[in-house]
Amino acid sequence: MNCPKKTLITVALLSYSSLAIANEDNGFSTESGIKVTPLFNAYLEHNDNVGRYSSSESPESSNALIVSPGIMFESDRNGNEYQIAYLLASGTYFDSDEDDFLDHTLTTNNFIQVSQRSGFGINYTYEKSHEARGTGILAGDELTTIATEPVRYALHNANVTHVYGAEDSTGRIESNLRYENKVYENYRDLTAPGFVALSTRFKDYDEVAGSLAFYYKVFPATDLLVEVDLADRQYKLGDPNNGQSQNNLDAYYLVGAKWDITGKTTGKLRLGIQDKNYEDETREDFNGFSWDLDLTWEPLTYSMISISAAQSAIDPDQGNNFINQTSFGASWKHFWLTNVYSDLALNSVDDDYSQSTREDDLIAASFNLGYEFREDTEIRVGWRYEDNDSSIETNRYSQNVWYLGTNLIF
Repeated sequence: MNCPKKTLITVALLSYSSLAIANEDNGFSTESGIKVTPLFNAYLEHNDNVGRYSSSESPESSNALIVSPGIMFESDRNGNEYQIAYLLASGTYFDSDEDDFLDHTLTTNNFIQVSQRSGFGINYTYEKSHEARGTGILAGDELTTIATEPVRYALHNANVTHVYGAEDSTGRIESNLRYENKVYENYRDLTAPGFVALSTRFKDYDEVAGSLAFYYKVFPATDLLVEVDLADRQYKLGDPNNGQSQNNLDAYYLVGAKWDITGKTTGKLRLGIQDKNYEDETREDFNGFSWDLDLTWEPLTYSMISISAAQSAIDPDQGNNFINQTSFGASWKHFWLTNVYSDLALNSVDDDYSQSTREDDLIAASFNLGYEFREDTEIRVGWRYEDNDSSIETNRYSQNVWYLGTNLIF
């Protein structure tokens, strides 16, 4: 009988998708059995609206060099797997110094097998990262035009996943405990009239969360699931305008299915109720329908289509009441020749702000052509596009980015 290793490793390695996973032919191994794999990504791009300005402002265009070196260490001992990786990301904008950034990411994903039926995934990620101008807390011309650098923050995320039951067993239980801490590092005390409430110190938070899911196999390739997920988010400070608490408890009660049909179609669908309750009784709570879908279809060995969609109430970067968000994404990667592929993607995000007339509809598209020298070494040329249609005129923008880059795993 198969052990739950496959399930846990998938959960662990996907916790930070920007770190590529090397195959057996990459890297080198030390005498002690530790595999070391260097990573390197580099992109030269042209951005025609770096600050995401609306048409009422003059867009700033700039060329930029984005370089991301990294290193990964892996070990497999007695069925237990350990991985730790570090990635540095440096962005240099030649005509817009205020958009330069230097990000750090450290992540570790580990699997410990207790028995044939039981195992733990223990994962941790630290990010010292940024929000680009025109996004997140700095969205809108009023803030983007006065910003001297991106918003910087530090994020800690730790989670432990336990799986009891093998992949081919009739029943399987997955439980998860999570902790997340986010602290902003700049723009903490804005003093300009009208901007005080947007100081980043009001968005620092701690979150403790957990989930419990039961999977029941109804067909060889299909499991039904029942899941409960709770997340308690505690903000360091209350609403800057009235002092009301921003703290809230998010509860999801979900049913759905997970399937893997002949290795060509994999997916997961969850439907249910989200109950978002604020600690302050004067705030408007959310209780309504929530769902998410992830689907991958490989009709051919050289072609893959992915679809994702979701609807839920989330905490906003600007303001203090929830956003009812609906998102959809689709991508198609196809190899036209053995080493030549195209990758097309389309995404939409609709944000409806509660207790506000603000609505944002973001459309993002991308297309690139790539040439693979081998499975994990490639060069690509492409284009990205964003268009945000907002009920607030100064939050409307469009942006085009053309780029040439390479991804290498040594």
